[in-house]
Amino acid sequence: MKTIVVYQSSTGFTKQYAEWIATELGCKAKELKKVSETEIASYDCVIYGGWIMGNTIVGRDKIKKMNPKQLVTFATGASPDGENTRKAIETQNNLGEEPWFYMESGFRFDKLNLFVRMMLKAMKKSVAKKKEKTEQDRYMEKVLGTSFDHSNPNYCTSLVSYVRAMGYN
Repeated sequence: MKTIVVYQSSTGFTKQYAEWIATELGCKAKELKKVSETEIASYDCVIYGGWIMGNTIVGRDKIKKMNPKQLVTFATGASPDGENTRKAIETQNNLGEEPWFYMESGFRFDKLNLFVRMMLKAMKKSVAKKKEKTEQDRYMEKVLGTSFDHSNPNYCTSLVSYVRAMGYN
């Protein structure tokens, strides 16, 4: 069964995870902007990875329009892995029963453009002013405007095991 890892990465975390997954599965990793619908049709399984922005898996809508035979999705984000993080992503992306995996990564504030950095700083100030903060609010207040790396190749294990169990390796 022919498998490919396709990804869209903004600051490099998703690309790193895509490369780790491709290495484990013995397949190639390729940027979303460099694949065509015809190429996607030639694969039995497409593993798609996108970064999280506002709980949306960036680029997932584009890969879905290419109609892969089997799609397995992974999302990378700065939020700690947990039930609340997963539920928010699942709901926002209408994932339902589709196979998907979350991999905590990090944040590279210095690699963002000026507009995004300014927007995040404003968001941090807004969160700081809240009187009743959720756990997510406290986390955002702490990390927005900073850089950190929590990525770990071990976070790929569940996805790789799932793909192998489905016979796509």
